[in-house]
Amino acid sequence: MTNENHEDVIPEQNILKPVGDLTIFEAAKFHEELVLLNRGEGSLELDLSEVELLDSSCVQLIVAATRSGRLRLTGYSQELRNKFEQIGFAQFLPGQQTA
Repeated sequence: MTNENHEDVIPEQNILKPVGDLTIFEAAKFHEELVLLNRGEGSLELDLSEVELLDSSCVQLIVAATRSGRLRLTGYSQELRNKFEQIGFAQFLPGQQTA
């Protein structure tokens, strides 16, 4: 299904940097953005430095996206790391980050 108002553009430099909340309310749009990001060539980056709130629905989307082995997570805070740990997905985060 194609939305005529939505431009299918691969994020610049294969980096997706969401801003604000990533909750069930943003999950559909975030999923679309991850699909577009995955169309890029080579390594991909998801920069979480501007994410204020993250819930399990979007954590699941992130985990699914990392399965390609091409997506690198960057910029996540200790608070976001704690959210991944709370729901049992900390193993999908790389080593310590500072944000």
